[in-house]
Amino acid sequence: MTFPLRALCVGLLAAIATINPAAAAAADDCKDPMSQYDMNRCSARDAGREDALLNKNYKELTGKVDAQEKARIKTVQLAWIKFRDLQCNYEADRYEGGSMQPLVHSSCLYGLTKQRNKDLVEMIREVSH
Repeated sequence: MTFPLRALCVGLLAAIATINPAAAAAADDCKDPMSQYDMNRCSARDAGREDALLNKNYKELTGKVDAQEKARIKTVQLAWIKFRDLQCNYEADRYEGGSMQPLVHSSCLYGLTKQRNKDLVEMIREVSH
């Protein structure tokens, strides 16, 4: 699923939640997703949360270093994002047209972004001492 399509799906879920509170409660239940749709939705939500944390960690790190180091970190981060996106597209493309393609894509995003967050937290610790 391409990014614009995923964003549209998330927007539609938000619209449904405002119209029907019962649907909102069901949409938030990702403890035990039963359908492929729910697995896709929950996985995309988890990937989005990791991405938000990535942005927070990146801002914190770049706020603790001088301009030269900040530029170097930015170069690395942009290269990492390109790698992550290419890798996850590659993994998901094997399931193109299938109902689990979005799950494979967002699971990949989640895993790689979670690891990058660990790396950024370690970098924050290093520059804080």
